[in-house]
Amino acid sequence: MLRRTLVVSRRPARNITPARAGCVTLAIALALASIRAWPQTGPQAVADNISYNIGETVHLKVVCLRPEAVASDHGDGLHAGRPVDLAATIRYAGEGAALLREVPLANSFVPSKFGPATEYRAIWKIPSEARTGRYEVDLVGRDSESHAVVWNLPRAASFAVHRKLLRIERFELDKTFYTSGDPIGCRVALTNLSDRPLRGLRVEFSARYWPWITPSSERAGVDVVTFQDALALEPQGSARLENPHAVVAKAVKQSTVQQYAAVVWDQERKNVYDIAFSPLVFIQPAGADSRKPYPLQYVYPDLGAVDTSSYREFLRPELNSAAIQFDRSHTMFATGSEAELKFSVVNPTERPWGGVAVRATLWGARGERLAGNAVAEKMDMAPHGSPLARETKFTLPSNGSGIFRVEVEVSDSSGLVLASNSLELGVNPLPRSILIFCAHEDDEMAHAGIIRAAVENRLPLHVVYFTSGDAGSCDRYYQRSCGPAEALSFGALRMEEARAALGHLGVPRENIFFLGLPDGGSGQIWSHHPEPSNPYLSVLLASDHAPYEGLARPNLPYARKSVVEAAKEFIRECQPEVIYTGHPDERHVDHRANNWFVVKALQELRREGAISGDVELLADQVYGPSPQAPAPYHYQKHILLVSGEARARAQEAGWFHQSQGGNRALGRIRTFDELPRQEIHWQILGWSDHEGWNEKD
Repeated sequence: MLRRTLVVSRRPARNITPARAGCVTLAIALALASIRAWPQTGPQAVADNISYNIGETVHLKVVCLRPEAVASDHGDGLHAGRPVDLAATIRYAGEGAALLREVPLANSFVPSKFGPATEYRAIWKIPSEARTGRYEVDLVGRDSESHAVVWNLPRAASFAVHRKLLRIERFELDKTFYTSGDPIGCRVALTNLSDRPLRGLRVEFSARYWPWITPSSERAGVDVVTFQDALALEPQGSARLENPHAVVAKAVKQSTVQQYAAVVWDQERKNVYDIAFSPLVFIQPAGADSRKPYPLQYVYPDLGAVDTSSYREFLRPELNSAAIQFDRSHTMFATGSEAELKFSVVNPTERPWGGVAVRATLWGARGERLAGNAVAEKMDMAPHGSPLARETKFTLPSNGSGIFRVEVEVSDSSGLVLASNSLELGVNPLPRSILIFCAHEDDEMAHAGIIRAAVENRLPLHVVYFTSGDAGSCDRYYQRSCGPAEALSFGALRMEEARAALGHLGVPRENIFFLGLPDGGSGQIWSHHPEPSNPYLSVLLASDHAPYEGLARPNLPYARKSVVEAAKEFIRECQPEVIYTGHPDERHVDHRANNWFVVKALQELRREGAISGDVELLADQVYGPSPQAPAPYHYQKHILLVSGEARARAQEAGWFHQSQGGNRALGRIRTFDELPRQEIHWQILGWSDHEGWNEKD
């Protein structure tokens, strides 16, 4: 059942080239591949967990949401009161062959309002050799007497399988409140979940951090304390570690919220087995009665409650005229294009306006007058009448970028200005088509201006996310350390936040794609797992194949070649004029690898003759130094001028990333004048050169 209508390109049909049509075909194929068949009135299969470890047992039950519809002649194929035998078939997502075929779930099941569901039934004990990733369940129901098929529901349920080798069972501190200089004690409990011994484990204690983000210069080499080195755990064995003086509470000037981390590494300190975070603690300066801080919380109960309109009085009074109101949905334009601007005029006063004129003026980036239009002459307007819709057009200069301004004035016969209002226009050279690759959900905000420009000018635009952000603030969301199921659920939450944020910018869901890589794992995938036959086993998801629903490629192996091939397919089919990606020198390894995957895909496609060397590659800003030598590229600075209205919409879009501090952004609303009008990117010159500089096979 098709759950969404695909609208890939918003340009007029005459502008869709064969390459664009290929991108449409790709998007349709990916959309169809990710669709789940949920019936509206019929039965649904439900698993008792969303992710299972190797060796655990999957239980399934069948629920009829509207048993009165199923148990009557409503076209479902089931006659009222007739019993049905239920069976489930299990497949690895993306593959047609069945692993288990028609495992019995229930015999002689008759749904009713008193018994709308079966009991949970064990259908599969996951063997040790099972692949990690997503599995799908097909449900079939047969009439108990005639054995005729009455329900046939492909993809009626799905679940993930992970392989968690070691788990931090407990991580706690000795107190909640500390004064600067106090010793901080901690306790850690570990369990080997595997059937083989784990040797040479290194357990570290530190202030909260993620191992795949290079610390800032002031933190480099500090904060990390070795709790225990060369720890050995037998199969299914456990260990309890305690240190009454692990670190000292840091010096602070005012009360501060702090968290700490326990990280378990392998012997070479290359692979992380597990990460856990402590509950929040509070550190206060000695002898000071300072303010009490608030920890991270969430403002809205769900994304649908995010308010993007009531704050709009942040405009200056002269931009918020009661008499003249602009249609603000289109304020980003291409140089040399015709700007069609719509607005309404009303007389908000208590006296009539007689013989008034409405004029529009276009002002340039340096405040120079470029053009003027007479919109209406000798017009009579009664007090508090209905708004009159008007429009004006200006041909924008064909050279250069800038923030332009359109001013509309209403004046009487003597020339006295009765009302005025202004609208900013962001004017830039714009590409014909755009493909954006992001490392994480919320990284699209670095490109919000060009995204809005593409949407307003109906340019083909597609956004691809490499990871699903399963680590970032997962523990804060659940208020405890995350296992594979929590990480999987949190990654799905972040994907939905990205859809909501991009949706507010105007990007349809059908143009947003996810590959499902593990948050923080891109560096390992790039450097140590080039082949899909040896994929990377992620830390939190504990999977070596992408386990999410709705991905562009189900069960994508966590391997460099697989990721590069996926990037190549998007580039090959969409043939974008400009690609946006992360910067190769960013301190977060996912941002660096985002760039590396894309550049390698471009280089291979050029060798294959699938693209030319004219594709423009733009990277976002560097937000922190990389630990390795800089990439061997030269860069050219690109500045996009963004209208205040487009920037305000981008500010609002960021609020949908609630799990990443969107609520805190609501507490720091920038007024119209405070919003930045520039979006900076760096064109990578000679991206086709220097092949292999960052590969470590």
